[in-house]
Amino acid sequence: MRNPKTHFFAILLCLAFFQLHSCKEKYWPELDKYEDVLVVDGMITNKPGPYTVRLSVSAPIDSAELIPFTDCQLIISDDIGNTENLIETEPGVYMTSPDGLRGIIGRKYQLQISSPEGENYTSAYEELKAPVGIDSVYGVIEYRQDEKIPYELVGYQFYLDAEMAEQDSSYFLWRADATYHYQSDFTIRWYYDGTLNWFHGPDSLYNCWKSYRVARIFTGSTQSLNLPKIDKYALHYVNTESRQLSVRYSLFVQQLTISEDAYEFWNGIEEQSAGQESLYATQPFQISGNVRNIDNDAEPVLGYFMVAGISEKRIFMDRPPGNIPFHYSICELDNGDFHSYAQLSMADPVFYPIYAIETPGGRRAVPSQECVDCRRKGGTITKPDFWVD
Repeated sequence: MRNPKTHFFAILLCLAFFQLHSCKEKYWPELDKYEDVLVVDGMITNKPGPYTVRLSVSAPIDSAELIPFTDCQLIISDDIGNTENLIETEPGVYMTSPDGLRGIIGRKYQLQISSPEGENYTSAYEELKAPVGIDSVYGVIEYRQDEKIPYELVGYQFYLDAEMAEQDSSYFLWRADATYHYQSDFTIRWYYDGTLNWFHGPDSLYNCWKSYRVARIFTGSTQSLNLPKIDKYALHYVNTESRQLSVRYSLFVQQLTISEDAYEFWNGIEEQSAGQESLYATQPFQISGNVRNIDNDAEPVLGYFMVAGISEKRIFMDRPPGNIPFHYSICELDNGDFHSYAQLSMADPVFYPIYAIETPGGRRAVPSQECVDCRRKGGTITKPDFWVD
């Protein structure tokens, strides 16, 4: 479900980092018992498989990593006797087969884990809820203040409207994945690999796409609403301080309809992770998931095996209107770039190929390669299959 360093490890971090609610009191929690602890991260939905469960072991808090838990036996079963054994496809990652067990709305599902040491774990049976649809996802231009920045931030605040739920009390977890199109500052005209060559296909390193999981937990409930419908739920905010909105931005949102127990778990994680930047905090509380050691209830087990009805929506947002300022750095040529071109023959082959540009006046230069090769900013030149220009 989530990158363990930035998401499930937040379960550990939440034990130490909390927001100040009352008096300023230093709290130094005893975290030793949360080292070498099983962490479970998996889900079954009404969508076709394969379904994935990730198992890891928590490391000391100062190492900020989780260690894959390998060589376990995992079984997913439903309440009418159907079962499937999961296969370990890479260290700590266990999967069902693509044509194996399928999540059916109304049935209940359980995860069983047997470790190489003979320890046995099980999750509680949870019912697969019918998914509630997403009505719309949209971005609204909003301005914000930041005391560290001498001007107003501007960007898109993303919101979600859900469809009307059939149940008065429905519980949700949202996940968001973003992809954005960005471009290099210069177009390549030449490359040097010991010989100067014309660069065929000048746009091949000019356009890139970069994807990431939005590093936040979003939960919601209709429990206290007059109508079982969530409107204008605030997702994340993207400003113009980076290239994310410079060309085109896409947001893919998954709305998970979950049990009340799962909601309580993720809502607790959401609340605690919101305050994890400070050690000056109130005493934390442990958040229990739905997985336990059959023979030792006292053993802490972190994480949750999710059973969820899922609905999805993808949107695309163009660059904000022309009057919206951007503040990311843009490459500019200087004398050193022109000098670098003149010295190409002296370049170390370890840097080949070296890309060069040509100005409108016919002068050639070798700028920083990040200015001409969009991959240097972390993206890929392969346009995603889902991308719509």
